[in-house]
Amino acid sequence: MFSPGNEAHFNLTIDGTEHDFKVLEFTGHEALCRPYRFELDLVSETPDLDIEGFLHKPAFLAFAADGSGVHGLIHSIAQGEAGKRLTRYRITLVPQLAYLAHRTNQRIFQHLSVPQIIAQMLEEHGIQGNTYRFQMGSQYPERDYCTQYDETDLHFLQRLCEEEGIHYHFEHSNESHTIVFGDDQTSFPKLAPTRFEQGNGMVADEPVIKRFALRLETRPSRVTRRDYNFEKPRLQLESAARGTAAPDLEDYDYPGRFTDRERGKHLAQRSLERHRSDYRLAEGTSDQPLLVTGHFLPLANHSRDSWNDLWLLTEIHHEGKQPQVLEESVTSDVTAADGFTQGYRNRFTATPWDVPYRPQLEHPKPQVLGNQTAVVTGPQGEEIHCDQYGRIRVQFHWDRHGQANDKTSCWLRVAGSWAGDRYGGIAIPRVGMEVLVSFLEGDPDQPLVTGCLYHKEHQVPYDLPANKTRSVFKTLSSPGGEGFNELRIEDKKDEEQIFIHAQRDWDQNIQHNQSIRVGNERHDRVEANSYTELLAEEHHTTHGDRRTEIKADDHLTVGGTQHVKIGTAQLIETGHEIHYYAGDTLVIDAGMELTAKGGGSFVKLDPSGVTLNGGSIKINSGGSASNGARIGALGATLPFMAAADQPGRILAKANPSAKFPEPELDMRVTPVIEAETIEDEEEEEETELPLTQLITLRIGVFFDGTGNNKDNSESVAGCRAEDVGLENIAEEIRQHCAAHGFDGQGSSPDNSYGNDLTNVARLYAIYRDDSHQKLAPDAKQASLPVYLEGIGTRSGGSDSLYGLGTGRGQTGVRERVEASPRRIVEALSFFASQSPHIRIERIEFDVFGFSRGAAAARDFVNEVLKGVDSLIAAALPPGSGALYPSFQWRVGTDVQIGFVGLFDTVAGIVSPGLMDLSPHNHRNSGVNLKLASGVAEKVVQLVARDEHRHNFSLNSAATADIVLPGAHSDIGGGYMPEAVEKVLLSRPRSSLVRRTTPNEETNACISTNTELNERLVQLQRYGTGISIESWSIDRPFNRRRDLYPEKQVFCAIKSERKVSGALSLVYFRVMRELASREGVPLDSIPAIPHLALPPKLEPIYVKILRYASGESAHLALTDEEEALLYRRYIHQSANWNAANGWNNSSISLLFINRPAKGNERTVHRYD
Repeated sequence: MFSPGNEAHFNLTIDGTEHDFKVLEFTGHEALCRPYRFELDLVSETPDLDIEGFLHKPAFLAFAADGSGVHGLIHSIAQGEAGKRLTRYRITLVPQLAYLAHRTNQRIFQHLSVPQIIAQMLEEHGIQGNTYRFQMGSQYPERDYCTQYDETDLHFLQRLCEEEGIHYHFEHSNESHTIVFGDDQTSFPKLAPTRFEQGNGMVADEPVIKRFALRLETRPSRVTRRDYNFEKPRLQLESAARGTAAPDLEDYDYPGRFTDRERGKHLAQRSLERHRSDYRLAEGTSDQPLLVTGHFLPLANHSRDSWNDLWLLTEIHHEGKQPQVLEESVTSDVTAADGFTQGYRNRFTATPWDVPYRPQLEHPKPQVLGNQTAVVTGPQGEEIHCDQYGRIRVQFHWDRHGQANDKTSCWLRVAGSWAGDRYGGIAIPRVGMEVLVSFLEGDPDQPLVTGCLYHKEHQVPYDLPANKTRSVFKTLSSPGGEGFNELRIEDKKDEEQIFIHAQRDWDQNIQHNQSIRVGNERHDRVEANSYTELLAEEHHTTHGDRRTEIKADDHLTVGGTQHVKIGTAQLIETGHEIHYYAGDTLVIDAGMELTAKGGGSFVKLDPSGVTLNGGSIKINSGGSASNGARIGALGATLPFMAAADQPGRILAKANPSAKFPEPELDMRVTPVIEAETIEDEEEEEETELPLTQLITLRIGVFFDGTGNNKDNSESVAGCRAEDVGLENIAEEIRQHCAAHGFDGQGSSPDNSYGNDLTNVARLYAIYRDDSHQKLAPDAKQASLPVYLEGIGTRSGGSDSLYGLGTGRGQTGVRERVEASPRRIVEALSFFASQSPHIRIERIEFDVFGFSRGAAAARDFVNEVLKGVDSLIAAALPPGSGALYPSFQWRVGTDVQIGFVGLFDTVAGIVSPGLMDLSPHNHRNSGVNLKLASGVAEKVVQLVARDEHRHNFSLNSAATADIVLPGAHSDIGGGYMPEAVEKVLLSRPRSSLVRRTTPNEETNACISTNTELNERLVQLQRYGTGISIESWSIDRPFNRRRDLYPEKQVFCAIKSERKVSGALSLVYFRVMRELASREGVPLDSIPAIPHLALPPKLEPIYVKILRYASGESAHLALTDEEEALLYRRYIHQSANWNAANGWNNSSISLLFINRPAKGNERTVHRYD
């Protein structure tokens, strides 16, 4: 197979460098997900080369007959012994990726996916976008926080790939090498077949596989991962994936590094694939130099026919020797112990092509040993920065890229001494503080603040050790400082003290008694007013003197009688006047003597009699009595109430773990179990009386599409029969059908009565309804459905043209959302009346919608996420109805969104008042269509691949979109089971001609015929029935104006064919299956004719479901299946039919179903 013995077969090219190197021998090792390394022994006639000048140069080693080989950078070079004429050199070739092993770093990546992190690192090392690429079949979520901690860039990159199940390999050319990242088998190219030929000592005339062996080894057959999300503490986050192998061997691990079930299911599946990827491992040897890792090897001519298949090359050891380059100057022995002295050989490992390859976990995440310290950060100007959970952000001392702001790190939870439900203790570390950080299980991506630390610049509140007996809790007013609150406890012997300082207000709220004992003196000083209100009696006892000094007025108001008892004497002195006033009687009673003195005169009453003494004594001699000052007692001002708060709530017990029986290693059993997700949500322990039953209520909310109304469709079901003849049925039925547009000849009206049920209505019908019977005593969960009519429709009434056209008004999108709380309350009230003993401690919503109804569904989801401020909470406030007292509409705790199922969202809202007159644009005023990451446990949107109307722009749901065959209502339903589709497929052209001119001879029809010929192949995929349709309208003849009578001729391409609405039944089943897998309580599909799937669609349904569920990376429909869908089931929704009939006389009507420009549907994104 090689060139003649005196001719070199291995060659080395070094970019930009002249050299005379000849390859003596080489060894190389390459493997999937590892940088390759080739060691080359070279000879040169130049003994004094500048070897340093060769370092880091790109080089290419060609060792195959066609000149292919390996490209890399010269990583090392060494000069060896020199002979008579030749000097030996040794170089090492590696990919540029290997250089990442020489940079160790500690840094934080935020809000980037793994592919984005990898791309950033590669480009930092000069590996540009044209030398690497991603061929991913899956979407990867952003990592809010990802730390490279004390590891090389290469170790970090490989760790991320292993965690996500991403592999990489290299592709080589003479000028460069390319890194290819992938996550499925489609990224691996295929080599040319290589024949197997058992080694027999003979030299083959072409490279062959000489040895090929296969080993099987026991591996785990089941993977279970569990994690905990503190934002959903009672949600058991556990996901599992099972294979088909026996025995049942489980790999169980915690934490699983996920916060939602979908992510957990993905990681569990990747872990299982990692275990099973080398369950079957082939090993072989060959002299085929074209073998490359990360490529499929087609093996041929093996005696075991099942092995003649594709094998993924996972590892190769290369070896090549050509001693002929030494010629006559051999100075050392070139023989080998195994007899290999010249040529090329390799040994390799490989796995079956259809087994997903996942890299093994060979690069563990570094652990942080012990604690670290960091500095609290926040936005510019803020002194305290936290979120609703009291979490803070920090900057680690090793973080060279952090900007010490509110984006520096992830949110860190802060450990406290006590934490309950609305009770406990909290002290939020402030910006600039140094904190002590620990890491859950040593994981650098899960930091946790456990305390705060003083340092040289942040001094303790009181000098130490002088005040070492003081325990202090002292705060600082914020913002701006200049004030503080403090609780200080002094334990120094004979100086013990509790000191409290309130910078402003100090409120005490004591629900029962307060008892105060002061062992010595008490001193109170109030520097403004003091207010006291006693709602019952007041008792004071003073055992010594009471001294009270009032430096202004004293006002005393007694509502009843004042009793004053003085043991010895009452001595009162006033500077001016004493005035007593009694409304009726004033009695002064003295046991021995009563004396009144004034102006030198007096009156004395004593046992001897009455003595009057004065300059003169006047009786009835005129004059008048003196008037005292009028009394002016002021009322007391009532005190302010002390600040108050609410008590916390009793905590639930720890969730009991789900019971999983330990598997017996029964070698006879081979379970076949699909990937599963454990979604049990444990319930709080009952704290009510035994008669109270606590449940989680799952409510399905169904928003129907524009012009779709379940009630209206069902009310005229009998009018649609193919053999209907209205003249032969009861008069009242005939009148009912005719009133809603049915002519009795099989035609359906163009309104909500003429549409079939949509998939939203069908799902509503099978959503489990527990409101019609009493709930079982041991039930922990119940469910009930709520239906909202389609936009623009009224149950039992006529449709609203305004609502249909604009999505607004009393039947509009937002109005449907605002009507939903009332419907929910009505359904809940009926449910509670059937089971009065139940109390709802948690509500989980499943939300479905089609078309504009899908827009309403998305707006409803965002309404629920407002929590206690939502319309639903306003209609059903905490504590009302059947809600348990602890239910407070807290998102994630009391209420959450489970499953969101959307059929082809088309909001298309028109706002004439805002001069928004087009349903085509992205403006949808008043409706929130964004579905942020994590809004629900699962979001799915089925998107119509074959919807091309200008006015039906898609409102994307980002990664939740699954594009599938069909037009808008093929996906969401509403088309009749069987109908004749008559549509114009081109814009009508017109010509004004004489009435005697045949229509087909007009320019309008000639141009239309030309267009038909150009589009015929494209149009015929929808089947036969393509033709030219023409019609004319006579123009009024005016003898004075017109020379001859004229007519307006119209011409367009017309399609007329029978088409079935059964494709929507496929998507009904797909959505039901996807929702059921997420725990949505949907019953089986009833075995009734109008829900039966045609046999020809059954294999198509299986493929579509596998694709929609992620079990298959491609839709994989055959050409015949695609052709069947177009001919029989996919409607031509984009057409030029006018609003009131395509052969109407008015050609200027709006073509509401006209195709989009270039037949490309507009997609509005909300990423």
